[in-house]
Amino acid sequence: MADNIPIGFRFRPSEEELISLLWLKVTNQLDETDHVKEKILYGEGAEPWDVLGDDDVRWQFCDDSGKGASTKRMVYVFTKLRKLSAKKTARTAGLGTWDGETKSYPVEGMITGEKIGSRKMLSYVLNSGSIGVKGGWIMHEYSLDGASLNGLNSSHNTDYVLCRIIKDDSKFTKVKESATKGKVAKEKEVGNRGCREVVLGKRKMNLEQESSQASSLDDAVQPIICWNGDPYLGSVPDMVHCSLRN
Repeated sequence: MADNIPIGFRFRPSEEELISLLWLKVTNQLDETDHVKEKILYGEGAEPWDVLGDDDVRWQFCDDSGKGASTKRMVYVFTKLRKLSAKKTARTAGLGTWDGETKSYPVEGMITGEKIGSRKMLSYVLNSGSIGVKGGWIMHEYSLDGASLNGLNSSHNTDYVLCRIIKDDSKFTKVKESATKGKVAKEKEVGNRGCREVVLGKRKMNLEQESSQASSLDDAVQPIICWNGDPYLGSVPDMVHCSLRN
């Protein structure tokens, strides 16, 4: 996306302004903006490094003081919650889940002091046994509440929330493996943006040998997962291939 932001511009809305933006979105009065795109954050294939890896989202440094290199970037997006019931929300996102870190806190209007919204913090955690990336993804989720709900009706979709998502590149990303019990996992990191090899199994053997010589396919194949590192979005699976065990 072409960057036409004036030099020195920073998108730093207050919490009250975020609730105002969300209210305009819910009431269908918000013009399209480059600063807050609508994204699907929940459901199958909704890992944050994929959903937020598009060119149409605008990442910003969290710390632009100039005192040093910032490892944290943030982006603002609208998304629809997947409501299972009035009080229950599905938080599964691809290989993991957006897990609540805090309870819901009120957002109040600066002048009136009335409650106009709610804020909660969540972090992205991989489901047990998945192969992917963990660590460094934090979400601050803003929803309409209190006075901002006055006058809304069934034509207004209050399942919309506004999310500020922060990616901390300094967090060490871990590779999750779902190998059979008793197998050995070994990680080898090659450079800051290089590949990480995951070797599963205790011994090697040649695939050209008779399959009867292998107790299982896992014993015969050495899967190599190449992780394509990105300084902003973290590492994502780039290539999976197999080498032969001896």
